Amino acid sequence: MRRAILAACVAGAAVLALTAGSARADPAFHATFSESGTVLSPAGTLCDFNEQETFTVSGIETIAPNGLDVIAWTNDATHTNLDTGYTLTEVDHFHSTQQLGTSTIMQAGVFWHLRDPSGKIVRVKAGEAIFNGSTGEFIKFTPNTGADQGFADVICPALGGNPA
Repeated sequence: MRRAILAACVAGAAVLALTAGSARADPAFHATFSESGTVLSPAGTLCDFNEQETFTVSGIETIAPNGLDVIAWTNDATHTNLDTGYTLTEVDHFHSTQQLGTSTIMQAGVFWHLRDPSGKIVRVKAGEAIFNGSTGEFIKFTPNTGADQGFADVICPALGGNPA
């Protein structure tokens, strides 16, 4: 999921850079979007088991006349350990804010909200993270965001294995 979100942020910033001039001419620019997909990670590439992530990323984007770009994100995902069949579901809600023409992006909200098949919460990570949208490098983040952990460091143990 984090891979899809980061890619969407970078792609969105590129598209917005191309449309920024016309967006500023309007009182406000609004757009909705949604993307779904499946990512298969064979054993040894992400985790020490075969892992699959099925996701839908959706959002509502608003660009203010002053160039402030705000995206309200919703991410739904199912993470599956294909070797055992164990699954975790995830629904995250957060906002991204960026001033057009800059590479600094601030995200705030719930970044991990994993539940097991019975509905029990397995992991919740929330807070604020500021990063460079061009490089993906974190500038700063609050302690409970999980930004200090890689995707594999979170999802592989939660699915019963280890990062590759």
